[in-house]
Amino acid sequence: MSVMPRTRFPALLAVLAAGLAHHAGGVAPRALEAAAAPVAPELRPQEGRRQEQRKKAEPPAALAPKPVSFPAYHERKLASGAQVIVVENHEQPVVRIDLRIRGGSAVDPRDVVGTSDLTAELLNKGTKTRTARQLAEAIDFVGGSLGAGAGTDWMSVSATALTEFLDTALVLLSDIVLNPTFPDEELEIARQRMLSALQLELSQPEALAERRFLTEVYGTHPYGKLPTPESLKAIKRADVGEFHRAIFRPGNALFVVAGDVSPDDVVMRLDRHFSGWASGSARPPTYFAPPARERREVVLIHKPGSVQAVIRVGHLIPPATYAAWPTLDVLRQILGGSSTGWLFKVLREEKGFTYGAYATTAARVDRGYFQAWAEVRNEVTDSAMTELFRLLRRIREEPVPAADLKLAKDFMTGSFPITVETPQQVAGQVATTRLLGRPADYLQSYRDRVVAVSAEDVQRVARELVDADRAIVVVVGDATQIRQKLGAFGPIRMFDVEGKPVALADIEVRAAEIAFDASGLRPRILVYSLVVQGNPMGEITATVSRERLEGRDVVRMASTGGGMGLTMKSQVAFDARTFTPIFSQMEQRAGPMRMATELRYEGGRITGSVTEPQGQTKTVDASVVAGTILPGMDDAVVELADFVKTKELKLPAFNPRSGTAYTLTIKVTGESRIKVSAGEFEVYELEVSGAEGRQRIYARKEAPHVMVKQESYGQPVVIELKEIR
Repeated sequence: MSVMPRTRFPALLAVLAAGLAHHAGGVAPRALEAAAAPVAPELRPQEGRRQEQRKKAEPPAALAPKPVSFPAYHERKLASGAQVIVVENHEQPVVRIDLRIRGGSAVDPRDVVGTSDLTAELLNKGTKTRTARQLAEAIDFVGGSLGAGAGTDWMSVSATALTEFLDTALVLLSDIVLNPTFPDEELEIARQRMLSALQLELSQPEALAERRFLTEVYGTHPYGKLPTPESLKAIKRADVGEFHRAIFRPGNALFVVAGDVSPDDVVMRLDRHFSGWASGSARPPTYFAPPARERREVVLIHKPGSVQAVIRVGHLIPPATYAAWPTLDVLRQILGGSSTGWLFKVLREEKGFTYGAYATTAARVDRGYFQAWAEVRNEVTDSAMTELFRLLRRIREEPVPAADLKLAKDFMTGSFPITVETPQQVAGQVATTRLLGRPADYLQSYRDRVVAVSAEDVQRVARELVDADRAIVVVVGDATQIRQKLGAFGPIRMFDVEGKPVALADIEVRAAEIAFDASGLRPRILVYSLVVQGNPMGEITATVSRERLEGRDVVRMASTGGGMGLTMKSQVAFDARTFTPIFSQMEQRAGPMRMATELRYEGGRITGSVTEPQGQTKTVDASVVAGTILPGMDDAVVELADFVKTKELKLPAFNPRSGTAYTLTIKVTGESRIKVSAGEFEVYELEVSGAEGRQRIYARKEAPHVMVKQESYGQPVVIELKEIR
């Protein structure tokens, strides 16, 4: 009853998570976009119609730049040596104090990467005098907020309160900064929350591409350190305490205060509340030299069954102190800063390869990076990359057209005022400028410097910084579909989604090496609970029946049910003795959204159709290797497998969305005893991986190995056995 996204229902978790976000008043997660968005169609209207569409899309002439009234700010220093920036604004009786501590993930110990994130998570979870609950109640009582976060180059601890309760906010802020205790129980809760978030991240192609890109461009440089499940599990309470003692020092601190305060008064209060802070500075990170790249390389992450390729192309650029950074910003805006950029216009509007293509730059204390990116259909991966590299060369080799330069500068100068509208924004921008080491007048002069950028300036910076011939290219997709298309762009290194090297032989979908006999399966009904974040949200009924069909003894497995606005039904039929598939059908509905597949197997071919959520229907007609299973038959594989003799199964399975086969892997990772509504069971713990990510299955040890519980890494949805009939 595979209702999680293995083969039959790739959109279920996304729809459920979207419903959860809707009920919570939040925004649907990116998983919904991935599941619900159709594969980019060909966009080839007649030329006259295309020109008319472009004409309609032309933006109106830009208005004259709105004057920016950049408020004054004051700089002070506390007795302890901590720096202070104050931005006064007395329009509302509110104050925000943001303490920036130099040193984020860049100073994480290499063997326990993620310590800065975990430290930030735990700062307000208990001090020497207050529990996490007392801290939360105290700040809530005055209508304020208290929080912390970690970035690459610095950490931030903040408090917000009405002016009359400023001292209360400072008491609590100083307590969590100076006296955190990092309780063991809170550490474990935070660790599990971070592990769940990381597992979800690692299931997303975009995140896989971004992580691999960073490790490739930075190597052993501190910016290349990224948390892993192993590093998060290795962090001990002592590691967090030592990290806090090492970097939370006044000589390493910058207070940013914005709102209804006077500089002298707030400095006096900060000195009083942080009087116990022992003076000193932290040791800065050691910036190892990033790897030098003499030629372009391609890193391909094999994600079986993917219908799209996620592309990241880029390389390192100078630190944020690079003198011509405003020119670099203009270059980025022209190339891919928005829907007016070259990448978007060519790859989407002209070629129809994607729904979006952009460029970005990252400003860091040490080396930053430039990146161009897109997500395209498998069949146009090479064409899209050819166009992307053509545009990267063009911005180096040709002067930027005057119209494109004006459009970019008008957008940047026109939008700049909204980034410094509030005292909090001004204070934050000034603090970021200081921490990045930029000149004191960088913000005040930024718009004038953008206005002064010429086409020659853009080309000069492009020739200096944009080098497609020495870029790293990271692509996440189905290597069986796109590997040959990538050969023209550089030597290829392949990895799986866990970062392990993959050889050509590893990605080949091979005929099944094991035979199954389902003649022993008996009719039955299983009822499962659909649980979201611990709350029952629906039911799914799974049935097994036997019948004669087309002269054969046939097993039919069907599922119906749903929850949170989702309804689903599916069935698959196969020969009981030979395990040869006959047909598979699936339909899911969530409001107006419908996804359906109709597949039939005969003579080594799978034919049928797939209807995407937005209504597009495509035909399926594929030749497959012997032993390929249809969606839904993986449940029967689990039930019939001999896990005493075989701890890992690999067999070919069909993904209707890509129209190709992939290798389904079922691995025994342990044995345990679990309790669900239907009873208590001895189970095999199985990891199932394939086209739609990884799931954990708890299957009854007694044959047939009925699924007792099913979880998806990083998702809040669980399926639990409720009743056996």
